[in-house]
Amino acid sequence: MRDSNGNGQRVSRIFMVMTLAAIGCGLIGAKANAAVVARSKAQSPIVAKCKADLAKRLKLPIQDINAIEVKPTTWPDAAMGMPESGKMYAQVLTPGLKIIIEAQSTRYLYVTSRTAFKYGGPISTWSYSILYSNAVHNEPNLNGNLYQCSLVGTNPVLLVSGVSDFYPQAKGLVICKRRTSRSGHDLFYVKADGKKKEKPLYSAFDLGDAAMNDAQTEWAGFVRPMVGGPWGIVVAGIGPKGAHARTLALPEGVQSGRIAWSGENVMILAKKGEGQICFETSPKAATPEWKAVGVNTFPGLADYVLNKSQTLEITQITENAKPTVEIARVWFTGDRDVTAKIVALTMRGYDLLGGYVFVWGDKGSAQAAYTVNLSTGEVIPSFHGACRDIKPFLYPPLRAPITAGKLK
Repeated sequence: MRDSNGNGQRVSRIFMVMTLAAIGCGLIGAKANAAVVARSKAQSPIVAKCKADLAKRLKLPIQDINAIEVKPTTWPDAAMGMPESGKMYAQVLTPGLKIIIEAQSTRYLYVTSRTAFKYGGPISTWSYSILYSNAVHNEPNLNGNLYQCSLVGTNPVLLVSGVSDFYPQAKGLVICKRRTSRSGHDLFYVKADGKKKEKPLYSAFDLGDAAMNDAQTEWAGFVRPMVGGPWGIVVAGIGPKGAHARTLALPEGVQSGRIAWSGENVMILAKKGEGQICFETSPKAATPEWKAVGVNTFPGLADYVLNKSQTLEITQITENAKPTVEIARVWFTGDRDVTAKIVALTMRGYDLLGGYVFVWGDKGSAQAAYTVNLSTGEVIPSFHGACRDIKPFLYPPLRAPITAGKLK
């Protein structure tokens, strides 16, 4: 529009400025409304229940507990994003929240409906998971199914069927052993990606612990080639069964135990009387020879030495006539600072997962596992039920309400 004095451009500019101002006000208003909604959610009764629950778990005053992120969501069913094995859930859309709560510089996950909530543990535990195997009724070769779940025992996923043992690896890979007959076993590996694609490694009368190198181009494992024959070590490339396989005799008097890679060398850890002994060799040498080395040089064991003054000890004790697992920091003077105790558990094994200790064993007639936060002493129930074996896995659960420490 232009008037007789040529003011059309000025009118257009004024109109544009007014329009942009209106849009800006709308955006500011929308952000303000969103902030009000978020603040309202953070102050809702269900968030208050979650904060009270965490305060009780950590034995902290409620004023030290803060909800720092509250995200509305609609769950596909009543499991609220954290289904548990063996439980049935109403298949109805369920409005709720994903909540991150902070206490003592640690962030925790909660998921809710409008009236109920579930505890998801520290956010950092979702970088790890559990592998466990279940027996299969009438399976002719006594194999079972291998599952993965979270460290709070939720979100189970079947990884592969027909497994008699398993050995977790880095980068989401799992080496599996399968019994094929009374006189034969296969070794293969799968990735925890839900595709269940098996890749063969080796076959023998019997097979023991196995491990891949850091580049995942080679593997090494305990092998017993025939009935009554001695155990040995096979080192081979990742590829068709036994690609470029080389067999190494074990040191005299050593049977199968644990195996790992240290750079290009293979290390084994085996029992000797009441203690343990460790050996190392270079499988690429013209004539590989086993060299005895310190037990603490075996990969992972040095992590239990916390500093120059303290070591971490996980021991089985009896307390009040009950089997109990004690996790303690032991000073060089012999003094013990007990971090946590797990009552009524007969321990089968334990491992470190970052700032956590994962402990598994037998509890009554069932198997159980717990994750202990070394910073707070919190004991998180991780698994309870019937299974053959349980092992920690340095890989996130395949299905989870959180990804890379952030709400989805």
